[in-house]
Amino acid sequence: MAASNEDTQVVDNKMYRPPQQEETQLTMDEVIERLKASLPNIPGIGGAGSAGLIFAAMIVIAIIWAGTGFYTVGPDQEAVLRTFGKFQGTTTGGLHWHYPGPIGKRNVVAVTTARRMELGFRSGADGFTVAQSVTNESLMITGDENIVDVQAVVQYRISDLKNFLFEVDDPGDVDRGVSPGSPDGRTLRDIAETALRQVVGARNIDDVLTTEKEQVQTDVLFKMRELASEYETGIDVLQVLLQNVNPPLEVQSAFEDVVRAREDRERLINLAEAYQAAEIPKATGEAAKITEAAEGFKQGRIARAQGEADGFNAILNSYEQSPDITRQRLYLEAMEDILPGITKFILSDTAVLPFLPLDGSASGAGTISGVGGAQ
Repeated sequence: MAASNEDTQVVDNKMYRPPQQEETQLTMDEVIERLKASLPNIPGIGGAGSAGLIFAAMIVIAIIWAGTGFYTVGPDQEAVLRTFGKFQGTTTGGLHWHYPGPIGKRNVVAVTTARRMELGFRSGADGFTVAQSVTNESLMITGDENIVDVQAVVQYRISDLKNFLFEVDDPGDVDRGVSPGSPDGRTLRDIAETALRQVVGARNIDDVLTTEKEQVQTDVLFKMRELASEYETGIDVLQVLLQNVNPPLEVQSAFEDVVRAREDRERLINLAEAYQAAEIPKATGEAAKITEAAEGFKQGRIARAQGEADGFNAILNSYEQSPDITRQRLYLEAMEDILPGITKFILSDTAVLPFLPLDGSASGAGTISGVGGAQ
C-alpha cells in the first residue's frame, strides 16, 4: 500500500513537473503556421501567405508602439509634452497618452518637492555633516572692507516647468548630480553667490556676524527671486538659511572676544532695564503720594485764605455800619493778642474797668492806659 502511494506521488510529481526545454521549443515553421491559422481572411491578402503575415506583424508593432505613448504623472509631478521637438503643453497628475517616440517626447518632473543647494560648503554622505568648506564660494568682502566666511543653504522648487527645461542652457552641477541643461545647476549657484555677495557687501562685518543675520537672509531671498525671474529659470526660491558666518581663521579669536563683549553688554543692559522696570513703579507711587499731599495742602491754604477773606469782609461790613464800635473792638482784640496771659484794665474818664477777654477767660496782670488808641 505504501508502495502504491509512493507510485502515486511520483505520478503526481510527473503530472505537475514543468515541461522540459526540449518540449517547449517550436520550430520557425510551426510558429509561422500558427500565425497563419490565427490571421483573419483579409480581402485582397488572404489569411495565409507572407503578405498577410507582414501586415499582421505591422499591426502588432503599431499597437505596441502606440501603447508606449501612455504615461503616468504623479500627484507631485508635472509633464511637458513635445511633438517633433516643439513644446505642446503640460499635463498634471493621472494617466495620459501622447505621441510616442520619435514623434513625441515627454518629460515628467517632480515640481512640488523642495530641493536643496549648498553654497560655500559640501555636506557629507548623510547630507548634513559638513565635509569641507569651499572657500572660493564662501569668502567675501563686507561693506567695511573686512573678509567674512559665509556658508548658506538654499531651498527651492520648480515653479514653471517649461522655462525650467527650455529657457536656460546650464552646464550642470556634478556635486549635486544636476545634469546639463537644468538651471538649478551652475546658474542657480551663480545667482545665489551673486545675491549673497551683494547683500553682504552692503553691510558691516558686525551686522553680518551678529545683529543682522535675519535681515541678510531676507534680502538674499528677495534678490535671488528677482534674478531667477529675470533669467526665466522657472525656479521659485523658497528659503535662504545662513549656516556658518565666521571671520577668517587668522582673526577669529579677536572677533570671538568682540562677540563675548557684546553679550556682556546685552546682559548688563537687560539687568539695567530690569532695575528700571522695578524702580519706576516705586518712584511713580512716591510721586503720586507727594502730589496728593501737595494738593491737600493747597486746598487747605485756599480754604484758609478764603475764610480770612470772608472774615475781613464781615469786619468791613460791621465797620461801615458802626465805625466807632468796630474800631474799639478791633483795638481790644489786638491788645488781647499782643498781651496774652496778663490781667488788663480799661481806663475811662470815670472808672477803671477790668478787661474781660472776648473768649470769656479772666487771667493775666497789668494795665492798659487810655481807651481806643491809648498807649
